[in-house]
Amino acid sequence: MVTSASCSFDALARSTNSGPPRWHALAAMAALLLAAPSYAGTMVPKQIEYKAGVNEDPAAKVCQLAVALGDRSTGEGVNFQLIVAQMKQQGILAGPLVTAYTVDSRAPEIMPAGSSRPARLASAAFVSERYTSVALPKDLPFEDGSVAASTLDFAQGRELIMAVLRAEFELRFTLENSASAASYKISSPPPADVLSEFSGCLGSLTSSE
Repeated sequence: MVTSASCSFDALARSTNSGPPRWHALAAMAALLLAAPSYAGTMVPKQIEYKAGVNEDPAAKVCQLAVALGDRSTGEGVNFQLIVAQMKQQGILAGPLVTAYTVDSRAPEIMPAGSSRPARLASAAFVSERYTSVALPKDLPFEDGSVAASTLDFAQGRELIMAVLRAEFELRFTLENSASAASYKISSPPPADVLSEFSGCLGSLTSSE
């Protein structure tokens, strides 16, 4: 599921400019980051579906790589989105890139039709060899049940992008109705056609800087 450009970028902007993390989420953040890399909750998703998307409006251009992962037999899964965006000035792409990701417990590609909405995420952590961060629930008015994290740092953004494209990362997450953390280990990279579409969009952003 790929969201609209304006909604995605507005959420990223709010995430980038947000204040200190909310206190009720600190325990979940600590548990996710301090857990051993291969603890008991680590799962290898049986299904991984990639989809690239390009959204553009007068305010910004957004490149998206969505990854639905989980197990269709149980209906359990999460939807991960890598987002790289650039604002426009007088209709021309300009300024720094915003690199971000969102994670949602709703994964329509994995969940059977007619399934009820799963419990919302309390937090999620993206963990790779060279980039680690925690995503927290979005603030109002952008609250939609997903969690998000973003950065304006080019070096951090590059590490995040490369970890996703190489499928060398792990998603650790906790649900609001659970005290324990679970994890998906990602090891299958995007197929060539998806990678080509996403890379082409990234090239259109970086070439304009």
